[in-house]
Amino acid sequence: MINRPFISFAILCAILACGQLSNGETPPKPKKLHKEALKLAKSGAIESSLQYFRAAVRADPSNYEYMNNLGVTEMRMQSFRKASYRFFNSLKLSNGEYARAWDNIEELKAFVSDDDFITFYHDWLGLNDDNSPIPGLDFDDVSYGIKHKTKALPVIDYETFFDPSNETARSYATGYKPYMLINGMNHWDLDVLGNKELLTEHFKSSRVDYYPHNMREEDVRPYFSELGSAIDNFENPTGLFDRIDASERTAYIQWNMKDAEWDKMKELGMDLPPMFRSDDDWIEKCFREIDRVDEFFIKTHWRMVLIGQEGAGMFNHKDTLHSASFQAQLAGRKRWHLCSDAYDEQMYKAGDVNTFSPNYSKFPKALDLECYDVTVETGQMLYYPQNYWHQTRNLDPFTMSVSGTLVTDSNKDEISHEFRKECQPNKRGSRIFTYEERLCEGLLQCMNHWQVKSWEEDVTAEFEIIMKKRAEEL
Repeated sequence: MINRPFISFAILCAILACGQLSNGETPPKPKKLHKEALKLAKSGAIESSLQYFRAAVRADPSNYEYMNNLGVTEMRMQSFRKASYRFFNSLKLSNGEYARAWDNIEELKAFVSDDDFITFYHDWLGLNDDNSPIPGLDFDDVSYGIKHKTKALPVIDYETFFDPSNETARSYATGYKPYMLINGMNHWDLDVLGNKELLTEHFKSSRVDYYPHNMREEDVRPYFSELGSAIDNFENPTGLFDRIDASERTAYIQWNMKDAEWDKMKELGMDLPPMFRSDDDWIEKCFREIDRVDEFFIKTHWRMVLIGQEGAGMFNHKDTLHSASFQAQLAGRKRWHLCSDAYDEQMYKAGDVNTFSPNYSKFPKALDLECYDVTVETGQMLYYPQNYWHQTRNLDPFTMSVSGTLVTDSNKDEISHEFRKECQPNKRGSRIFTYEERLCEGLLQCMNHWQVKSWEEDVTAEFEIIMKKRAEEL
């Protein structure tokens, strides 16, 4: 991970002579940012002006003039794809009436081929669920949205897991199939867990990976931040980012949780179903005595809270560890596209296919996909087994979910294989984590435990304990 610090309020305000709020820092006004950008651009400092144009757009995303001028700057820097997106957005914001955007589109067409321009337009249409064709930019061979086969994800009611006669429901608890779980969070305190102000109150100083530029592409890297600062930046986007494009309000937070933070989440009302806490026993056995629990969690991204704005999400990929995973939606809605590894060939490689609107001309095999397309609402949970392709997109201005990685009876051998590769003292490079002797000692103990663990029996026993407790409470 690369730590690239951004310019603070104080430095930026010194540059732009803006005022101060009571908290000592004031977001610069969009108008001042845009004025500074124009001044730099007119002086010939195009690259320096770029960060100011981006900041102006981020501060006022509804201003079609700022959006257009950012596109002009990017076009001058020969970033034609991004420039086209700005001009399309400018027309979208102005209901197709901003003449300068139309003029700039015509100028851009002189620099790119017709096929490239059509590809830019198609890809822009697929960036967000609310993008639609712009009148006057109609092409017969441009389509957007999903054309391949999709199906509904099986929905399982949590209460059916407690019915011994319901073999269908119980078969999902073993982790071989993807599904959505309903009524599994009815007793969670979502008024606290899904409230960003209250969550910040409890975890303000927790270290998080902050992506002001989204995680829509495979090669993005985070800024390191405290949770409180990152969430504040959602509402009041600030700072000049000279190395990344943070012009959109599609920020994303990946919070790799430590042991004490996970315990605090449980104290605040998180109560996972038995099949989603099946790792508690072996984590305790393998890592507690050697003081490597947090190291294991952080290095493997084992337990996370994911927070994002509307339009933020994760590119299409499979998990490196060949692990299974669950997500519990604490706030907002998240759209998922899930597909088994039977369609590896049709997915090309990670990040190639935007599964919410594939470019079938560029990736024709994607037409043969048959996958799940599902929206998870607040209070619902989703589970997918190992080696499933998945892409996500947040559908509300503030969304939050808690996620966990899982070892199951079906994936224990694949995960063990990956960990053994990482635990070679003289290995070259590091895909998941750097070698550490004590951590790898714990992992070896885990891998041995997974081979003898009674997976289905252990989950069944947990459900029986809950059933007995419920009976005692009646």
